Amino acid sequence: MKRILKIVLAAVVAICLIAVAGVYALSEMRLSRTYDVAAADFAVKTTLSPEEAERRARTLMCGGCHHDAGNVLIDEPGVGRIVAPNLTRLVPMYSDAELVRLIRHGVKKDGTGVFIMPAGNFANITDDDMAALITWLRTLKQLPDAVVGGTQWGPLGRVGLALDKIPFEADLMPAVITPAATRPADIGEYAFRTDCSHCHNLDTAKQSEAFLAPALKPLAQSYSPADFKTLLRTGKGVGGRDLGVMTQVSQWDFKYFTDTEIEQIQAYLTHQP
Repeated sequence: MKRILKIVLAAVVAICLIAVAGVYALSEMRLSRTYDVAAADFAVKTTLSPEEAERRARTLMCGGCHHDAGNVLIDEPGVGRIVAPNLTRLVPMYSDAELVRLIRHGVKKDGTGVFIMPAGNFANITDDDMAALITWLRTLKQLPDAVVGGTQWGPLGRVGLALDKIPFEADLMPAVITPAATRPADIGEYAFRTDCSHCHNLDTAKQSEAFLAPALKPLAQSYSPADFKTLLRTGKGVGGRDLGVMTQVSQWDFKYFTDTEIEQIQAYLTHQP
């Protein structure tokens, strides 16, 4: 009987080891999948002042995730530790065309895909704003990494990768994108498409990788114009409530919207059918 039990136990252990090896191999295959998207030439030309180029660039939501020199986005036991890299060290390694492909298609320099970075939203960035963004990124002084180590996947994350259940933006993007040439005078819908809709729906709550975001239309309707400006500038809700991710993103990025732009955003959100 003991001999049989030992054989069964050994078989179970062998099956478990094979399963673990299989999950690891499949997850590595998923992480190394490449996308056949060309890095098309992009002329970085802007007539904006350096200050206005920076202001526009900052409204496009880079800082909320990357901070000044990298940031931990998710750190869940068993799932993994997802790190937004240090842009001041990453950007110099990319050509302008490769940066555009990364931002609009979610495809890195080596052809693999990004996770979480909202290329689906950034595909809507107009050419003049893309030029402003790259111009600003090129001015950043290189800083040491604020986070030790990079993205690491835990066993549950590896299973999700192996089963192809973890979304990569490049899977959702068309190979050819034709954005508008210039930023619209009324940025209400534009800001929703490039920024807000990554986390929020208009009429229903939206579950993201890490949190549940409220519907924007009723939220915008419930705020006075003054309180809505405070919300976007400080990320604080009525009564000074801390809103977590929204507070971080507002303090890093949305505070750079002008009063007129914030009014346009609220008008767009509140007047949707």
